[in-house]
Amino acid sequence: MGKNKNVGGLTWKHKIGYGCGDAGGCITLLLVTSYMTRYVTNVLNISYETLATLLLIWNIWDAVNDPLMGTIMDKSFAKAKNKNNKFRPWILASIPVFGFGCIAFFTVPGLIGNRIVSIAALFLLKVVYELGYTMLNIGMGSMLGVMATNDGERATLSSARGFGGTIAGLIASMAVSNILASLGENYKGYAVAGIVCTVLAAIIVFIHYAWTEERNVAAQTSSSGDDETDKIKVTDILEVFKKNRAYLALCIHSLFIASTATIYNQASSYIYPDVLGDISLLGYSSLVTTILQLTALSLAPALAKKFGMIEFIRAALVVGSVILIGLFALMAVIDVPALAYMLIVGVGYAFINISTQMQWGLVGEAIDYNEYITGKRTEGSIYGVFSLSRRVGSTIASSLAVLIIGWIGYNSEAANAGLAQAASTITGLKVMGLLVPAILALGSFAAFKFIWNIDDDVRAKLAAWHEAKKAGTVK
Repeated sequence: MGKNKNVGGLTWKHKIGYGCGDAGGCITLLLVTSYMTRYVTNVLNISYETLATLLLIWNIWDAVNDPLMGTIMDKSFAKAKNKNNKFRPWILASIPVFGFGCIAFFTVPGLIGNRIVSIAALFLLKVVYELGYTMLNIGMGSMLGVMATNDGERATLSSARGFGGTIAGLIASMAVSNILASLGENYKGYAVAGIVCTVLAAIIVFIHYAWTEERNVAAQTSSSGDDETDKIKVTDILEVFKKNRAYLALCIHSLFIASTATIYNQASSYIYPDVLGDISLLGYSSLVTTILQLTALSLAPALAKKFGMIEFIRAALVVGSVILIGLFALMAVIDVPALAYMLIVGVGYAFINISTQMQWGLVGEAIDYNEYITGKRTEGSIYGVFSLSRRVGSTIASSLAVLIIGWIGYNSEAANAGLAQAASTITGLKVMGLLVPAILALGSFAAFKFIWNIDDDVRAKLAAWHEAKKAGTVK
């Protein structure tokens, strides 16, 4: 599509296209985040301690990769002086990078006989995958601001992203769990899973690229002056944290909620095969959770309009946490059937996940607020650091999950032989899968309760400022 030419309303093609962005990313991301621990430890026979160390080093790469990528996007667009799309070219370029990284990650290390070289290959291929995923994620997330022209469109695109990511998560979970159940948790099983997920992701991301359009002329030109390249600095983000409490709250929320999702997903990949006795149940669990999440997403706009977005998110986080804690207490006294577990945990996590699905509109609001108080509109840099907070939370949680698996005495040899884990290990998995996510979700609640500062008065000022920008009375 041509750049910035369509200033009419969003079409269904725009909405579906934007939803495909998170859908494509989530397909490979779910495989990497939810199954990587079992792949590395059970198939490649790499120790938990080594994996935990690798995860922390990868986190350092993320700390550089995410905000740097956002700044590069902002500065390269400023240098082009509005001659090109700002984010879509990066999305297209991401496909071969994350595609190669994901397939190679789940195939190459297992072909290498030398243990040290295998670990080195594993490390480098994850770096390549993360680079490609960052190009996609920063471009896709930042594009909401240059695709939506008003608050209603921003909410619509946020919902489309939520639907896309949720449905893709179900597809990936069903596909991977059934591939592994059919081929086994071995090299072949994970190689096939990696190839299938990558091909699906590449096709869907290309649809995202083809069906989206950077159509918000005001957003792109609000910060594209001749000296903009000099204005945009990596250190600008420090000023953002200092002045923009709403953005700070979002980043803290992101740390906690990304940790919640990672711990929950990592624990689920152990609870279903080792506690409930069948890894294929993980796919059906995703089906149940997806149905509940889509139902919640359908009701969320009306409930948020009635009670307020922030108030609705806070309540959902508390309700979800209480359900998970209650399920843990119930499992301490009785044997909960697998179906009942899937339904109860699905409801609890659906409530918690509302904050993840609805946060994108809040990010756009925080970006607008930042331009209002600082005079700069740098979606790439701001979204890059926000993405970093998600990645840091996810990576720290991944390392923590690996350490917890080791601490509770999980026996991978027994798992490979189809033998039961020790009772203390089973209890530890329940703590990891229920209590820990509930506590982390309450941390997200605290960020919105005590730090977030955009209220109705601030929104009224932002609305007046937007009208003044349209009228040309403010820059």
